[in-house]
Formats: sequence, structure tokens, C-alpha cells
Amino acid sequence: MRLGPGLLALALLLALLGCGGESEKALSPSEGPIGKGASGIWIYRPAGTPKDLVIYLHGQGGPTEATPENHLPWITHLVSRGSVVLYPRYEMDYEAEPMQFIANGIRTAAKRVDLDGLPVLVIGYSRGGGLAVEYGAVAGEEDLPVPDAILGVFPAGFGNANRQVDLTPLSHSTEILFLVGDRDTVVGSQGAAYTGRRLESAGFPGENVHVALVESKRGFVADHSAPTRISPAARAAFWDPADRILDALDGG
Repeated sequence: MRLGPGLLALALLLALLGCGGESEKALSPSEGPIGKGASGIWIYRPAGTPKDLVIYLHGQGGPTEATPENHLPWITHLVSRGSVVLYPRYEMDYEAEPMQFIANGIRTAAKRVDLDGLPVLVIGYSRGGGLAVEYGAVAGEEDLPVPDAILGVFPAGFGNANRQVDLTPLSHSTEILFLVGDRDTVVGSQGAAYTGRRLESAGFPGENVHVALVESKRGFVADHSAPTRISPAARAAFWDPADRILDALDGG
């Protein structure tokens, strides 16, 4: 669904109701965590020449979510298709202003892996969904990998809570896709709607913002934890859209 500027906020607010396989063997981290505390990062590398870079921003959830544990099957899949995946820790406990730690981790990774010239997708889950858009706005100014596309999975409306990030610098060539779950009672559609209003206020082109509605079906509930699952329906709902984005970035 492509959204014109005037319809962006309304469409996102209405996005309460889709896409709908077998698990893959868990991959041990190539390196990580590298760096201290919230500035730590995990680096996953494909066996061959990398095709692209995925920066994966986790949700708020304490020590477990600050490791790749909940998301390792998806990360493994991304690596198997040729992606370098960076998983910044960004918090050990709640961090009101995590962007500095994300930047620290990515700079550390860039000293170990050649990231130059790779297409970049930022995937953000929950709080990380809000952070993904904010990261896109600061990446250029911070000399960090600039996203070509952003996938906000059940996103919260913001990530950097103490100081709201100005979204004006976000490149107008960036493609953004929000996924919203029909049974998500944690952020619902509010996070995507709020981020949509922020983007509109920043003058970001509405035609570059897309929303997909992840619907529950038999054997699959699109609640807030659904993106961490590995059933065929979950993979179709979350992994497949990311693969399509990466295929487009890779010229496939």
C-alpha cells in the first residue's frame, strides 16, 4: 500500500488488521559481543562475499532482548542469503537515549568488517522499529551506514526517549515499510501512526512509506511476540518482506 502525504497518518491509524517455512539451525555469532556494555555489538558474516548489510535493532526487553537470542533464527536466515548482520546491544537495562550506543557499536563493527558499498536495510522490532527510523535520520551526520530501506516490525513510535530525534535529515530516497499486527496489544497501530505523523511533519515523502497488516490466522496469532516465532506463517509474515526488500536492493 503506497500512502500519499495527506493520507499517511489516517491510514496508519486504521491499520489494526498480512501475510502469512521450517526452522533453520541456529548460527553461533561470528564475533560478539564486541565492545563494553550497551556499546556492545554482535557481527554475523556470510560464508561468501556479502551482498548487503542488515542492521537489526532489538526491542526493549532487558538482558535477553539485549542479546540476539530471541531473533537468532531470523538472523541465521539473513546470513544464509548473503547478508552481514549487525546486532547492536544498545542497552543492558533501559536506556532513555540509546542512539549513542547504537552508533558506538556500529563504529566498532566497521573496524572489523568492510561495510563500504553494501546496500543497507535496517530492521527494527518494537522499540527498535522507532529507533530504525531515527537511526536513518542521524546515520549520514554520524558517518554511519545510511539505510536504503527500513523495516519497522510492530514499531513503537520513538526510541530515543530523552531527546526526540529530528527526522528531517532522513534521505527522501529511503523506502520504509511498517508491519502492524492485528492482535498486538503492546504497541498496536499507535507506534506506526505516531512515526508516520513525525515523518509527515519532517516533510518525508508519503509515497515512500508503506504499511502491511499482519493478520492472525489458524495456528498463528499476530501478537507482539509473533516476530520472534519461526512457524511457516511467521516466516511468511516477517522474513519474506525483508527478503523482498533485500532482493530489490541487491538488484535481484
